[in-house]
Amino acid sequence: MTQAEVNDTNPEAQQPSAAVENAQDPSLDSLLSEYDETPKEAPQQESQPSAAQPTADMQAFMDRQIQKETTQAINESAKALRDAVGDTNLSERWFEGQLHVAANQDPRIMSAFNNRENNPGAWDSILNALGKELSKEINQAPTDSASTDSWNAVEASVHSASTSKVTESAPNYGAMTDAEFFSAKAKLR
Repeated sequence: MTQAEVNDTNPEAQQPSAAVENAQDPSLDSLLSEYDETPKEAPQQESQPSAAQPTADMQAFMDRQIQKETTQAINESAKALRDAVGDTNLSERWFEGQLHVAANQDPRIMSAFNNRENNPGAWDSILNALGKELSKEINQAPTDSASTDSWNAVEASVHSASTSKVTESAPNYGAMTDAEFFSAKAKLR
């Protein structure tokens, strides 16, 4: 029996092609293509009575609330991005910065972030794809062992200098004998 006959009779033996595997793992660019800025015609709205304008206090409160919710969403996204990268010793603030950098470089990321409540699955997919790209960059960077060793030596010396401070207790002159007292007195001169 030939290999072709085995594959024809046993569908489980067939391996998925690389194209099929890549179709399951979309790239960041393909995920962001949904957020390309294409001019769309705005639907014509019929004239409606204008709503009451909020007061200055109400507007200030709404601005603070929006800022609070945005900050919380950025922090949650940074945490999700860190989880997508995997095991790393980088802080969530670093990942928050990477989100800002990515949004500045590609405005589609900002559009996807702003649309995250309408399509959370797409935002999660974008974070995972961005995390994979960051993971490649992090793992690609070579580690200079000499530099790492020197930093470890500096850290160890700073640690030992701050922890090896020995304090001498003051001598108890009342408990000394006359000979010990005169010896201690001679050392002070």
